[in-house]
Amino acid sequence: MEIPDDLYRRAKTRAAEENRKVRDLVAEGLTAVLGREVAASEPNESSEQVLKALDEILLCPASPDGRIAELQEDARRIRAEGWDRGDMPE
Repeated sequence: MEIPDDLYRRAKTRAAEENRKVRDLVAEGLTAVLGREVAASEPNESSEQVLKALDEILLCPASPDGRIAELQEDARRIRAEGWDRGDMPE
């Protein structure tokens, strides 16, 4: 694995300040990055609220002005983009 010189120097300095090894910092960094990926793929409370709102929109009766149909189309589009799995941007 290659690490840019400047980044390695900074990591080595930080590790020395914390009386740790550089490999421990690298492992911690990888754990943090991979942990964020897992957390981002799991539905959270706000994504659950949005998904519930989308479901409610899809159940609404039609309106004379067609606005409900527009909202329902938007809700279907959002779900088709993958939001139905909780893969929503933060």
